[in-house]
Amino acid sequence: MEKAIVKTLIYADIFDYPLKIWEIHRWLIGKKASLRQLKKALEKLLQNGKCKLKNGYYFLPGREGLVLKRKNRQKQSERYLKKAKILTQILKPITWVKLVGISGGLAMGNVSKSHDIDLFIIAAKNKLWLCRLFILGLLSLVGQRRKIGQKGHDVAGKLCINTLLEGDKLEQDNKDIYLAHEVLQMKVLWQRDGIYAKYLSDNSWAFKFLPNWVGNQYQGSKDYSTFYIRHTTLFNVFENLAKKFQLWYMKSPKGMERIEDGALYFHPKDCRLEVLAKYQQGLKKLAGLDK
Repeated sequence: MEKAIVKTLIYADIFDYPLKIWEIHRWLIGKKASLRQLKKALEKLLQNGKCKLKNGYYFLPGREGLVLKRKNRQKQSERYLKKAKILTQILKPITWVKLVGISGGLAMGNVSKSHDIDLFIIAAKNKLWLCRLFILGLLSLVGQRRKIGQKGHDVAGKLCINTLLEGDKLEQDNKDIYLAHEVLQMKVLWQRDGIYAKYLSDNSWAFKFLPNWVGNQYQGSKDYSTFYIRHTTLFNVFENLAKKFQLWYMKSPKGMERIEDGALYFHPKDCRLEVLAKYQQGLKKLAGLDK
């Protein structure tokens, strides 16, 4: 149990993110446990100096400064989350959009004023590129779209489509602690047809990494594949045109795009491998906890 707690603190430390006890319980890596068991193990770790406690937050030794940093980021995150909830309402008329969520640091309440707002989108089947085209158009119309090449102050608080998936291709290919966190920490702003339940079901592998996680698992997933069935051929033509236009506009990849069948990923900096490397380094420093 102690090892699982330290692993969890190591992972959170990569993001400068001290944890409250219920958060350690929720994000406990690789161990199913009760809150009582967790409290007992935490007491041992505190006695042995393997972790520290300040103002209700647990963290690794020597990282006391993270508590104030998290509180400041929490306040900014609340502002950005409120903004995202309001702005993403303009996307509801796009009926092919089945879910709009928040990913990245904002989903955990861990962003500063200089960060952008990462959007996670699920689109209807064969409507991936059409959805992206309309979403970017609406965000540009209200002046809240993060554009390629923007940096510094220009990206602060702007909305960026971080991930866009088709509703029948929701399972993530890479299955590791980083993607497990990304899957389960995504915060739903609004959704249709119970698609969030399907998203969790298709990525149930994530619970092997984070077996204590509990969230609002929406019920009543519906089959929406027959929507607009009488216009399938016509809309497929539009989808292909939208894809060709956007690929032409993007031209050569700039390190931000990853295009897969039924999935689009846009990361100004794909930090997955870097995070996994830091996590393994942290485990090796603490008595071979990676074994």
